[in-house]
Amino acid sequence: MPVRTLSVAALFGLVALSGSSALAEEPAKPSTKATYLITGLHCPPCTRTVEGSLARVKGVKSVSVDWRTHNAKIEYDESVLPAQTLASLIAGTPHMMGGGMQYGGWLALKVPSITDDASGEKAKATLSKLEGVKSVAVYPKQHSAAVLFTGKGSLSSQQMIEALAKEGLEASNF
Repeated sequence: MPVRTLSVAALFGLVALSGSSALAEEPAKPSTKATYLITGLHCPPCTRTVEGSLARVKGVKSVSVDWRTHNAKIEYDESVLPAQTLASLIAGTPHMMGGGMQYGGWLALKVPSITDDASGEKAKATLSKLEGVKSVAVYPKQHSAAVLFTGKGSLSSQQMIEALAKEGLEASNF
């Protein structure tokens, strides 16, 4: 028995010394931190409804909805849960006011080069071409854009950021 234990210990030592990744854990992927404008919030308890619904979703690490600003700060794993899917989950959250009411989620993107209507239109045109984008609003004074998605798809915030970069528009998540 001691010989077998020594063999196993020696094997683990060799793996560690050889730099083999067979037993090494993959490095953790950085999570995405994004801001969504939540529509359909009618009262402070609505914020808890949206938070509770999203907190149970695989890939969501944290969520905080601010009643005053109607913004949700969400940290999530975009390799598991793309931005478009997350927006669909927000829209699918049962509204506490009943069936005729609905929440919505617009992804906010920081785009420093949106400084006027012309640069805003360039960003809007670029994002509107992406499959899965339903509507885009631009806010030159805030140097930002907001994206409303179609119901189905898996468009990620990174794909939108890359599309803007190809057009010379630097962007990031809020």
